[in-house]
Amino acid sequence: MFEDFDTKYTPKSLADIVFLNDSIKEQIEDCVSSAIGFPSSGINGIVLYGINGTGKSALSKILPNLIEQSRGGESANARFFNISVGGDNGASVIESIKTQASLMCIPYRYHYFVLDEVDNLRKETMLSLKNAMNVNTNNCIFIMTTNNLSALDRGVLSRSICLEFNKAEAVRWLVRCQSILSDFGVTNVANSDLVEIVDLCNGDIRKIMSSLKRLIVKNQRKVA
Repeated sequence: MFEDFDTKYTPKSLADIVFLNDSIKEQIEDCVSSAIGFPSSGINGIVLYGINGTGKSALSKILPNLIEQSRGGESANARFFNISVGGDNGASVIESIKTQASLMCIPYRYHYFVLDEVDNLRKETMLSLKNAMNVNTNNCIFIMTTNNLSALDRGVLSRSICLEFNKAEAVRWLVRCQSILSDFGVTNVANSDLVEIVDLCNGDIRKIMSSLKRLIVKNQRKVA
């Protein structure tokens, strides 16, 4: 029953993301549409920060295509990096980024570099990231996620739009949750009950989706 659940409900557009508030949603929309001239004025980074499970990584994966398509392209020339603890802590990644950033990005509008858990970079490597952001600034976009904003270098933060991704009020989840439940024929869950269920998940999308599955199974058992 849930074989394609993750594929179907993994965010594909900004409408699939539950934001902390409307202001953050508008800032993301303005970055995507270039209403604020992003990237420009030395700012070519987006930092998504907050607790685990709030959708930072999911958003970071779709932003390159959304930005490229808003500027008339089809798909983005994006490179994705998961920065792990240990090893060289991303030193080789940053050198690779510097090399790629210096190249022309035709036929694409921008080079896109997505760094998940960027706070795992060592201090000296973080300084190298700042330098990498200076290479071909107006033609490169850096999208970064972190659970620890204080670990990021001031120079990286100065070159970025920083957006908070922490626990959203449960009521902001109602439209998304009711839509998913409706796809499975579940239409008898009151908003007040759904708000209570979402609240118990403490903003963790993984737990929210798991709770929705339990509701669906419970409903189908009643029907049977």
